[in-house]
Amino acid sequence: MADFSPNGEMLKVAPLVQELFENVLYDEEPLFVSDEATLWGVSMSDVEDVLQRIRKYYGVPVTLEETKQPLWKFLRVVDARRRVDASIL
Repeated sequence: MADFSPNGEMLKVAPLVQELFENVLYDEEPLFVSDEATLWGVSMSDVEDVLQRIRKYYGVPVTLEETKQPLWKFLRVVDARRRVDASIL
């Protein structure tokens, strides 16, 4: 039997994860994403292409360094940033 890392934090941001896979990583869909996974652990796409898709969809800047943190943290950062940008408009 395979052992999996915990995914409790990923479950807490499930709507953000679903949004990411529907709108940014639409050509990829992992079966399981643990709390330790980064964007690059679930995506095999070209780095620049993914960064561009993120910037275009969310409407906020992101750096390569930011994408190297756990995915659940990254999604919270991007979501918070776009909410701030939306409130300014």
